[in-house]
Amino acid sequence: MKLRGRIVEVNDEREVETSYGTRSLAEVTIRPNPGNGRASADGGPDVDGESHADVAGGAAQLTLWGKWTHTVEHAEPGMELLATDLETDEYRGEMTYATTGDSHVVLEPGFLVDVTDVRSWVQCPRMYYLNKLSGIPLNYPVVKGTIVHEVFGDLLRDRDLAESIDERVGEAGLELGLLGREAAEVRDEVRRNAAAIEGWLSQGTLTEEDAWRSEYTLISPTYGIKGRADALRRGMPVELKTGKNTKREPRFHDKIQAAAYALILDERGVAADTGTLLYTKNTALERTEETGDLSPAKEFSIGDGLLDFVVRTRNEIAAMEFDSSVPTGYEADARCEYCFEQDTCMVVSGRLDQESKAGQIGSPVPDAERAYFDRFYQAIEAERRAVHAEYRKLWEQSAEARAADDRALIDLEPAGRTELDDGRWELRARKPAEAVSKLREGDVALASDGDPVAGHAELCRIVAVGDDVVVRADEPLSVRRLDVYPSEIGVDRMLTALHDFVLKGDPDTKDVLFGRRDPVFADRAASPGTYVDNNAAQDEAVRLAVDADDIALIHGPPGTGKTHTIARIVRTLVESGERVLLSAFTNRAVDNALEAVREAGVADVVRVGTENGVREDMLDVRLERGGEPNERAAALRDAPVVAATTATCGSRVMREQSFDVALVDEASQLTEPSTLAATNLADRFVLVGDHQQLPPVVQAGPTPGGDDAGASAGDDDAGAGAGDGDANALSTSLFERLIDAHPDASVLLDRQYRMAQRIQAFSSQEFYDGALRPASGSVAAQGLADLGVDEGALPPALRDPVAFVDPQGERVGNTNPAEADRVADLVDAYVDAGVDPDDIGVIAPFRAQVAEIARRTDVSVDTVDRFQGSAKEVILVSFVASGTLDGPLFEDHRRMNVALTRAKKALTLVGDADALGSDPFYARLLDWAQR
Repeated sequence: MKLRGRIVEVNDEREVETSYGTRSLAEVTIRPNPGNGRASADGGPDVDGESHADVAGGAAQLTLWGKWTHTVEHAEPGMELLATDLETDEYRGEMTYATTGDSHVVLEPGFLVDVTDVRSWVQCPRMYYLNKLSGIPLNYPVVKGTIVHEVFGDLLRDRDLAESIDERVGEAGLELGLLGREAAEVRDEVRRNAAAIEGWLSQGTLTEEDAWRSEYTLISPTYGIKGRADALRRGMPVELKTGKNTKREPRFHDKIQAAAYALILDERGVAADTGTLLYTKNTALERTEETGDLSPAKEFSIGDGLLDFVVRTRNEIAAMEFDSSVPTGYEADARCEYCFEQDTCMVVSGRLDQESKAGQIGSPVPDAERAYFDRFYQAIEAERRAVHAEYRKLWEQSAEARAADDRALIDLEPAGRTELDDGRWELRARKPAEAVSKLREGDVALASDGDPVAGHAELCRIVAVGDDVVVRADEPLSVRRLDVYPSEIGVDRMLTALHDFVLKGDPDTKDVLFGRRDPVFADRAASPGTYVDNNAAQDEAVRLAVDADDIALIHGPPGTGKTHTIARIVRTLVESGERVLLSAFTNRAVDNALEAVREAGVADVVRVGTENGVREDMLDVRLERGGEPNERAAALRDAPVVAATTATCGSRVMREQSFDVALVDEASQLTEPSTLAATNLADRFVLVGDHQQLPPVVQAGPTPGGDDAGASAGDDDAGAGAGDGDANALSTSLFERLIDAHPDASVLLDRQYRMAQRIQAFSSQEFYDGALRPASGSVAAQGLADLGVDEGALPPALRDPVAFVDPQGERVGNTNPAEADRVADLVDAYVDAGVDPDDIGVIAPFRAQVAEIARRTDVSVDTVDRFQGSAKEVILVSFVASGTLDGPLFEDHRRMNVALTRAKKALTLVGDADALGSDPFYARLLDWAQR
C-alpha cells in the first residue's frame, strides 16, 4: 500500500510501550494527492503495481515507526511525502496508515536528487552545498578522472586500450594544456589507471547473459533519485574511482553511491545485492611504499539497512532544497584538514559570514550584496525546481500528453542501428508524419524503447530530425520514443556566476552595479564620425563603448544595425590592443556577430562551442578541444577575440579566461546571473539589447524578494507574467536594470534599415516613443514591387503594406484550423502574385498552430521566439485566439513587437477582430492595421 500527498501537520517523535517493548514513533498528517499515484509511461496504472491508498475527502494519519521517525526532523507542512509498503488499520471509523519493516518514506519525491550529490552529502553536507555553489573547477584530478571514465566505457565496448587512451587524452587537449600538462605524461598515468580496469575485466569470461552497460541513465520516480551509473555488470552497479584505497572495504561514501543505483534498480525489479568499487590508482602504487589491500576491485554487500540509509540521506537533501533560503551546510564528522574543498569552504564562510569548522577567509560582503545574493539564490533555486517539474512529467504524463505538449516524439518505428568507430551507436527511427516537438538537431535527449523511466533509456544527441530521427548514444536500443530531457546546466552556471560575482567580483564594477557610483567614461575615442560616417547613433555607440571604464549600454531596436555596430566596436577595441569576449544568449546571435566582425577585417578570432552548435560557415574558426595540449591552450589564450554563448562562458574552461572587454549581444534576453557569466570574465563590459523585445527565459513563477518586473516565459506555449505577489528576480535583465538606472550610459540606435514606414510606425510609437525612423527614403518607401511582384495581382485586402484579415475561426486548444486554412490561402495569394516562397514567413504563438499551418504550406512557419533575430520580406501573423485573448503573445506585448518587426515590405495579421478589440493595446493595433 502506498500513500502520497502533501504534509499538513508534523508531530514530534515520541516513545511508546508496545508488545515488542519501548519503540519510537512519530505521526504525520497528510492530504493525499488526487488519484494518489502516478501514470505509467502508457498512461495506465502505476508501473510498480503497488496499490495506492484510496482516501475519501480529508487528511490521512500516517504513523512512522523506528528508523523512519527520523523523517520528522526534516519534514515541514507543504512538503510532499510518499510512503510505501504500509499497513492499514481502522480507528474510530477512519483508516490509518503505518510504516512496516519493508516501508520507505520519501520527502519531496518529485525532486530528483542526483546520486553524486547523495555521495557528497555523506562525505560532508557542506561539500554538497559548495559544489553546487562554486561549480567544478578546472583541475587535473577532475580532467584525468573524466578521461579514465571514458577509457572504462571504451573497454566495455571492446575497444583497444592503447587506441582508446590516445583518443581520449587527445580529446582533452585543451583542458590539459590550460593546466600545463603534457600529453605523454597524462597518457602514462591514464594507462596505469586503466591497467586496473583491464586486469579486472580479464579475470572472467563474460557470457551473453553477463552483458555490460556503461554510463547507464537511471531515474527513480519513487525514491526521487537520478544518475548515470558508470557500469552495470550482471545488473549490479560498478563505480569507478580514480583515487586509491588500500583498505579492504570501500569508503563509505563510495558505497552509498553504488547503493543508490542499487535502490533505483530495485524499483525496476532488479535485486542488486552487490556493488563493486574499482579504485584504479591502486595498480599504480608500489608495494614497497604502500601497505594494505592494493587490489583495485572491492565488492560489498548491499542490504536493506544501506538502502534505507540512502533514502534517509536523500530526504535530508530534498528537505534542504525545499527551504528556499541560502543554506550553510554543516560538516558533521568531516575532518576538514584533509578536505580538498577547504580553501573554498573558508572563502565562502568568510564572505557570506557563515559558521564553518574549517574557519573563515576574507571579510563579509556588504549587506546590500548579501541581500542581492540571497534574492538571486532563491530565484535560481526556484528555476531549478521548475526544471525538476519537467523531470516529473516523464512519468506523470502519458506518452500522448507528452507528445501533445511537444515534449516527446512517440510511436517511432526503429529503422536500424550502426556501431561507430568509437564503439558508440547511431540509431535510426521513422517518425510519424504529423509528429512535432521542441526537439532539434544537436539537442541532448532521452531515447527509449517506449518507456523512458521503467524501460531501457539512453541519453543521446540528436543528429537529424526529419522523416527519420537519427541519434547517437553509448549503447544500442530500439528507439520508439524520444523525450526532451531537462538540463540543470543553465541553472548550475547561473548559480556559479552569482557566486563568482558576489564573492570574487571586481569591487569597482560592483560599485556601479550596486548603485554606489555612476559609470565613468574616459576620453579615449576619436572625434565624431570617425567610426561610422553615415549614422550618428551608431558612431556614438562605438565612442561610448571605447570610452567606458566600466559599462556601456547600446539599445538596438529591430533593424537598426546593431550587429554592424558590434563589429565596429570589436574592431576598434582590437586595434587598440584590447582582448575582447564576444558573447550572446544564442549560438545564432554569436555566429551572426562573429560573421560581421570577420567581415569588418578582424581575422584572428576563435569560436568556442560544440560542432553541432556552431554555424557551418564559422566552423573554420571553431576552437578544437582535441589535439596537442600546449597548442590548443595557446590557440585560446592568444586569441584577441573569443566568441561564445553566455552558457559556455560559465564552463570550467572559459571561467579560467580573462578579457579587457566583454561585449554581450541579446543582453535583454538574458537573466542577470546569465549575463554575469560573461561579464565576470572582463575588466569592463558592453551590453547590447532591446528590452522592448523578448524578455529573459524564465520557467519559474514569482519568488520571494523578487523585483517589480514580471516573470516571462521563453517558450511561446508557456505562461508569461508574474501574477500576484513578488515577481521573479530573474525576469528583469541586467541590461534593463542598468539602462533604467544609468540612462546616460546608453545610446539608442534610432535609424532602422529593415521595415517600410507603414510597417514600423506602430512599433515606433508604442515601444520607442516615436524615436524609431527609417534610415532612408528608400527604406521607408519599399514595397513588394521592388521584388518584381505585380501588386495589382494581389487581392485588394493585401495591397496595403499592412493588412488585417478576420477568418471567422474558432480556437480549438492551441490551434485554430479555420485560421490555418486562411493563412495558407493568403500565402498562396502572395506566391501567385510573384513573391518567392523563401521570402515569406508565418508566425504563430503556439507550436500546435505552427504544425497546423505547416501542414498546409511549405513556407517557413515558427513561433515568435524562433523568429527573433531574423526577418522576411512578407510576414503573416496568426493570432489563434477567438472570443477572448489568452496566451503569452497577448500577455507580454513585447512579443508582439518582435512579431510585427520581422516584416520588411508586407505584414498581414490574421485573427479575430472582436477578441483583439477587447484589449486596449490590441485595439490600437487593430485600428492601425485597418487604417
